[in-house]
Amino acid sequence: MIRKNVSLDEAHLRKLQPLLEKNGGNLSAAIREVIDLASPDPESHGTPDEIAENLRKRESFPEIREQLIESGECVMMSQKTMKWLVKSSAGKIMDEDVVHELLNPYLLTTVSELNEFLNSSSKSMGWKIEVSCSFKEEVEPEFFTMDFVGGDRDCRELLVGAVCIFLARWMNFDVEAVHRKSNSITIYMKSFVRHELQEKAPGVSKNFGSKDLLYREIERKPDFWVTLAELYKKFDYQRVNLDKEFFEALVAGKLPDITKYFEIKADRPLREIPLSELLPLFKYLVVASQLVDDVEICAEQGKEHIKIRHGYSEESVVLTLVNIFSNVFNSGWHNFSVSYVSKLIMFDFSLPDTSIQDDVKVSSSLEL
Repeated sequence: MIRKNVSLDEAHLRKLQPLLEKNGGNLSAAIREVIDLASPDPESHGTPDEIAENLRKRESFPEIREQLIESGECVMMSQKTMKWLVKSSAGKIMDEDVVHELLNPYLLTTVSELNEFLNSSSKSMGWKIEVSCSFKEEVEPEFFTMDFVGGDRDCRELLVGAVCIFLARWMNFDVEAVHRKSNSITIYMKSFVRHELQEKAPGVSKNFGSKDLLYREIERKPDFWVTLAELYKKFDYQRVNLDKEFFEALVAGKLPDITKYFEIKADRPLREIPLSELLPLFKYLVVASQLVDDVEICAEQGKEHIKIRHGYSEESVVLTLVNIFSNVFNSGWHNFSVSYVSKLIMFDFSLPDTSIQDDVKVSSSLEL
């Protein structure tokens, strides 16, 4: 036994990783196997080109897959089962510890290393996805794109989401845009600075976490959400979603104030929300509460108006709604007139903006 000191950097260790796993982490055994494979004996190993090919095959992907399965790190399942699992979790942001099982932040420190690793893993794991990067600068960029081409659509979506979470967490890149085609996904990344209280990058949440809050809340209070879903379904969604303060004001015969909901959602006072932003926000909050059936908005400058459709027959209820909604626009200092008939309430904002309107004109007629 002859002992020698050998200097290796991280790049060489990464290349040895398949042989290290095969030999249970024994570096000496891995190096001895490399020496055997690189032996110049043509009878046993062939020509130099054949030797190089053997080295590539030695890191062949079926063998790596077998090792992963034997170690328990991976399991086999049918593609149909995998697709069902992926589709069932669509819109939920993958937990970081799961991302780290796929992408090791201590080994992958640059975008180029990540790109190389993804292509290698794609072949070894059978994803059949080709990954490429486009940089405008030679050094680490502020903006770049990544293309994911081929493979199963759902598997591709899952991989792209994991990569974006990894880039946001460890390399300070967020998703600027995502372009999906039938056989590819292109992500546009930009550098960003994470705030201390910011759990997730906004671009990642927007593009890959559309149902994340829903999943998390169902996991946190499953009994509550299952019961609520059953009730909404049995009553064909003819239920109104009210908080306790709103309900208390109604029972006490007072006019409920809903302006706080707009300010909480917009994170600013109503007076700072322009009408062009307030109208879509009004539709979002009012329809979500199911106080009314639908809200049709026109936000074109100079022609702003909204039509509110409801199912109430009692005029006193309609007038209460008119006053509740009018209070929102009055608090935002917007001039308007309002009229109602049968199952329709209409607010018209196309009035001269010369002063703050103190009196709201409420007209009831058979025709608008």
